[in-house]
Amino acid sequence: MPSRGMRHEIALIDWAHAHHSILTTAGRLAVGVSDRVWERAEADGLWIQIAPDQFRHAATRLTFEMKVRAGASWLGDRGALFGTTALRWLDVEVVEPTHAEFLVPRGLRSIPNWATIHTTTRWNRGDVINHNGVRTTSATRAVLDYATQRSSATELENAIDSAIRLRRTALTKVIARLATLRGTGRAGTNFLGELLLDSGGESHLERRFLRLMRMADFPRPECQVIFRRSGERIARVDFVFPRTHTVVEVSGRLGHTSDRDRQRDARRRNHLQHLGNHVIEFTTADVIDDPDYVLTTLRDEFTIARVAAPPNHIDVRL
Repeated sequence: MPSRGMRHEIALIDWAHAHHSILTTAGRLAVGVSDRVWERAEADGLWIQIAPDQFRHAATRLTFEMKVRAGASWLGDRGALFGTTALRWLDVEVVEPTHAEFLVPRGLRSIPNWATIHTTTRWNRGDVINHNGVRTTSATRAVLDYATQRSSATELENAIDSAIRLRRTALTKVIARLATLRGTGRAGTNFLGELLLDSGGESHLERRFLRLMRMADFPRPECQVIFRRSGERIARVDFVFPRTHTVVEVSGRLGHTSDRDRQRDARRRNHLQHLGNHVIEFTTADVIDDPDYVLTTLRDEFTIARVAAPPNHIDVRL
C-alpha cells in the first residue's frame, strides 16, 4: 500500500495531468496537500516553478504549451501572447520560439519579468482574442508584432501567407491595421508594407505570381475567389482578372492522376467556362523558371478577351 507521501505525490501528478501538466496552489489544496508537505516536495526538487504559482513535475518535459499556459495564467487579463508566440499558438507556420513572449499595456511595464514581456501604447479591443483557453493577440496584430522581431523577409512572408490560408486574418485586415501604425516610429512597418504588396494568395507560388504581375505592371487579380451559382458553390480559384473573366490557377489543381481526380478537375473547369470564364493554368516551373511565358500568355489573353458583365444569376464573392 502506498505511503501517505506517495499518495500525496500521485494525487498532485493526477491533478496536474488533468490541467495541462501544470500544478497550482489551488490544485494542491484541492487534493489536500498541506503547505508543509508541499514545501518538502518542492525542496526535494520534485516540482519546478514555471511562473508564479505554476509548477511542473520534475519528470515532465517543459513544452511550449506549458510555457504559454503558465505565463498566460500568471498574467491573467493583464496581457496576451505576443508576436511569434501568438502566431505559433494560432497554428500559423512560424518556428516555435524558445521562450513564451507576452504583450501588456505600457502602464504595466514594471510587472515582474517572469517571462519575456513587451509593452505597447497601441492596444485596441480587436487586438486580443481567446484561443484554446489563452488570451492572445489576434493574428492580424501578431503579424505586425512579428515584423518587429527581426524576422527575415521569407519568414514574414510565410507567416502572412499561412495566417491568410488558415483564415486567421485577411489581407485587408492587415493592411488596415498597419495603416493605423504608420508614422508612429514603429519598427518593421515599412518592411511589412513592402511584403504586403504581394500578399493575398495562400502559398509561396501564389505570392511569386502576384509579384510577377506587379513587376510587369499587370493589373492585380482578385485572390481566392469563390464562384457560386444560385447559392451553390461551384469552385474556389486562385486568381481572377475580372475585366477579362480570366481565371488563373497556379497550384493545387495540377498533378492529379486518378480517374476521379481528372473527372473532378474537368467538371470544375467546365463549370467555370460555362460561367463565361477562360481558365489558364501555370505550373511552378512556369511561374518561377519561365515568367516570360506566363506574361506572354496573359498578355495574349487580355488582348483577345471579350469584356462583358457576368450573367445576373452568378454570385462571385471573395
